[in-house]
Amino acid sequence: MADPKALLMNAVKDWAKFTAERDKMKTIATEVASITRKLVAENLAFLKTQNIDAQFENHEAMKILGVPIQVDPVVEATFPTVKASVTLKCGGANRAIVINPNATISAAGPPFPFENFKKGIPETFLNNAAEFVSDAFLNAARTGGVKE
Repeated sequence: MADPKALLMNAVKDWAKFTAERDKMKTIATEVASITRKLVAENLAFLKTQNIDAQFENHEAMKILGVPIQVDPVVEATFPTVKASVTLKCGGANRAIVINPNATISAAGPPFPFENFKKGIPETFLNNAAEFVSDAFLNAARTGGVKE
C-alpha cells in the first residue's frame, strides 16, 4: 500500500515541474515577442522611408495604412502540457512563431535555440518578420486600410 504523503508529494512535484515549465515558456515567449516587435518596427520604419503610412514609434500600437499590428506572446498551459508561441496579426495577415518544448524557436526555417538570440538574430527570423510586414502591408493595401 502506498504512503498517502508520498502520493501527495508526487502530485506536488508534478505541479511544481508544470509551473516551472509554464513560467520558463512565458519568459521565453515574452522575450521573443519583444524582439519580434523591434524587428517589425524596423521594417515599418523602412516602409515609412518609402512614403508608406506606417506608425511604429510605440511598439504596442504599431500600424500600417492605419491597420493595427499585434505581436503577442501566447502561453497555453493546461496541466500537464505547456505550449508557447508568438502570434503576429494585422488584418488578414497572420503568422505564428512556435516555441518548442526544448526551447528552440520555429519561425519559417529550421528551429534554432532560444539562446542564439543573445548571439545574434538568425537570418530566417529576420526574413520571417519582413515577410509578415510585407503580407500585412499588401493585405492592408488590398482592403484599403483604415478609412479616416
